Order: sequence, then structure tokens, then C-alpha cells
Amino acid sequence: MFGFLKKFEHNNRKRKIHSSMILKSIIASADQATLSALSFIISIVLIKTVSKVDYGYYSIGFSIALFLISIQNAIVNTPFAVLMVSKTDNAKKKYTASLFYGQFIVILPVVCIGVLTAAIAHFAGFNSTQTSVAAAISFASVGILFREFIRAYFYAEEMPYKAFKLDVLYVVLFLGCIGFIFLFLKISVAFIFILMGLSGGLASLIYFRSHDWKYDKPAIKQSYKENWQYGKWALLGVIVWHIQNHGYLYLLGTLLGSIAVADVSAARLLMMPLFLARVGWMKIAIPHGSRLREKNQLDRFFKELVLVSIIFVLIVSFYATILFAFSEILQKYILAEKYAESFDYLLLWAAIFAIGFAGGNASYGLQVIKKFDLLSKVNMATMLVTLGCSYIGILNYGIKGGLTALIAGLTIEVVILWYYFAKVVFFLSTDNLRHVQMES
Repeated sequence: MFGFLKKFEHNNRKRKIHSSMILKSIIASADQATLSALSFIISIVLIKTVSKVDYGYYSIGFSIALFLISIQNAIVNTPFAVLMVSKTDNAKKKYTASLFYGQFIVILPVVCIGVLTAAIAHFAGFNSTQTSVAAAISFASVGILFREFIRAYFYAEEMPYKAFKLDVLYVVLFLGCIGFIFLFLKISVAFIFILMGLSGGLASLIYFRSHDWKYDKPAIKQSYKENWQYGKWALLGVIVWHIQNHGYLYLLGTLLGSIAVADVSAARLLMMPLFLARVGWMKIAIPHGSRLREKNQLDRFFKELVLVSIIFVLIVSFYATILFAFSEILQKYILAEKYAESFDYLLLWAAIFAIGFAGGNASYGLQVIKKFDLLSKVNMATMLVTLGCSYIGILNYGIKGGLTALIAGLTIEVVILWYYFAKVVFFLSTDNLRHVQMES
């Protein structure tokens, strides 16, 4: 009888955890859908109002902004999500405050240098659009990274509903500012980035004021020393990952010009909801996997990642079919006639998103078990292959050659990452798995 009750209680607890996981995933997806809608609106506004050359600069600038976020994720946010779960309440508060203040010790001087450098380049006669975008990104990075940290904190504490509320406020502020600019001033790429930083900073400040995070210089050093143990490998990994996944964009701009960047970015724009769904899943997956690691349930996490990867591939296939079915309507009302060639790249982008999501899931698994060094080494090898193939592909086959090279590099990466993740989860001894737990 007692055995039956114990089993019932255990199964009931598992159902509650599963239901909670589903609810949090739905909220995180809604969060990313909101951000996706905002990104989509911004791109459409720019496509309709600025030249293809300027939209190409926006695409490159947005890629740079994502790179800055990736650096923050590597050094601050990802180790934060992995290590936070094992700390006591007081230690969590001190750890969070230290990471928050510590990042701005570096960010603020770098921002000043970036704005000053762009101003000098402008007065020296460099392209005014390029220098204004560079200055705007430098200025906006403070607000962008501020919001990303607050979001990371909410997700690390497994409170996606608060991150959702933060992002809704950010979107409302951003759209309000864009509406004002549209009515009274001229839309420009630089303005978009400035508004992005201001809206993100203001929305985050409202939530930041409700937390009593105190500045503690010795604690900052200790926290970043702890993070750096894993962050150094994660930093190398994100730099390599960014080059692998965005290198084709920089090569296109260098070899074919910003108009080619605009064409391929317009095609990617239609697939962006899927990319942001991946980002939303990552925010849930890593803290969730870290908790399962603490309970010695990595095999369960592995199976969940496999299932989600399969579901996402099916979603990508369905989504791409819908885009093709309504391609004429999309070209007429969403894109402009000058972007008609962009639809030629949709199938390639569908493959990139599907393969990239599967590789991302294996990456999250390796991050949860703290194999940052292995992840970085694999990314380094596949990055070199992808970059070399992209250069050759673009020279000989243009945009399609670059995207095909990206697919090849991602496919190689997926196979290697899943092999090592499965090896750690299923083939290492119990002692080694326990060692992974003890490190946290």
C-alpha cells in the first residue's frame, strides 16, 4: 500500500513538472513571438522606406548587435543559467548583483570608444551611413545588453512570465518611438538602433529598480572568476559560432556588396519567427537541463531534446510550405518588387533553420554538462570548414553558394555535437556523471 502511494506521489510530481515545463515553454515561445513580430515590423518598415543598400547595412548592423549579445551570453548569461541553480538564496542575490555591475565596468568604456571612433571616421570623410550606424550600435549596446541581462535573470530563475512582461513593455515603447519618428522625422537605420537601445534600457530600468542588487567589488571579482572557468570556452565558442553562422553575410557584403546582403536578409526575414522560437527554447532548456543534471536525469533531458528537434523540423517543413503557397501575396504586401529574388532562397533557409535548431539542442546539452571546451573545439573546426566553403561558394555561385556552404558546415556540426552529447549521457560511467554534478 505504502509502495503504491509512494509511486503515485512520484508520478503525480512528474506530471506537475511536465505541465510546468510545457507552460513555461509556451510563455517563452510567446515572448519570442512578440520579439519576432517587432523584428518583422522593423524590417518591413525599412524595406518600404529605405534603399536596398541601407537595408543591407541594417542587416549587417543587426548581426553585430547579436554578436555583442552572444559575447554577453558566453561570459555572463550562460554560466549564470548553469551555475545559479546550485546556490543558496543569499548567494544567488550576491552573485546576480556582481554579474550585473561587473559587465558595465567593461561595456561603458567600450561604448565611449566606439562612438568616438565612429565620429572621427565620419569627420575624416568615411561613408556617413556606415559611421552613423556604427555610432548608433555603440550607443544602443548599453540598453540592449541591460535588457538581455534582466531577461537572463528571469529565465535563470525560471520565471519566463516576467521576461514576457518586460519584453511587451519594450515592444510598446519601441513601436511608440518608431511611430513618432515615422510621423515627424525621417526613418533611418541609425535611428532604429538608437531607439532599440533607449527602449530596452528604459523598460529594463523599471524592473531593475524592484531588485535590491548592491555593488560589491570583491564579489564582482569572485563571481567573474567563477564564470570564467566556463565562460572562456563559451566565449571562444560564440565567437566561432558567430563567424560560422554570420560569416557568409560579411563575405557577401565584401565580395558582392550590401545589395546582395539585403536580398538574402529579406529571405531570412520570412523565417525569423523560427529563429526566435529557438532562442526562446534555449532560455527554457538550459535552466531546465541544469535542474535535471542536479537530479541525475540527463538521459531524460537527452530524450526531450531529441523530441523537440524532431517537432521543430516538422514545423519548419510546414512553415516553408505555407510561405511558398502564399509567395505572391507575401511579395506584394510584405516585401517589395525589388526583393522578388529573395524567394529563391527560402528552401535553403528552411534547411538552415532546421539543421541549426537540431545542432543548437545538442549544444545546450553540452553546456548543461559543462563541456564548454569540447563545444568550442568542435565549433572551431566546423567554422573553418564553413568559412572556407562559403568563400569558394560565393565566388563561384553567389548567394546560393554561400548558403549551401552554411548548410554543409551546420550538418557536420550537428553530427559531431550529438555524438559527443550521447556519449557523455549514455556511455560515461556513473562516477563521471556524478563528477559533472559535483562541479556545480
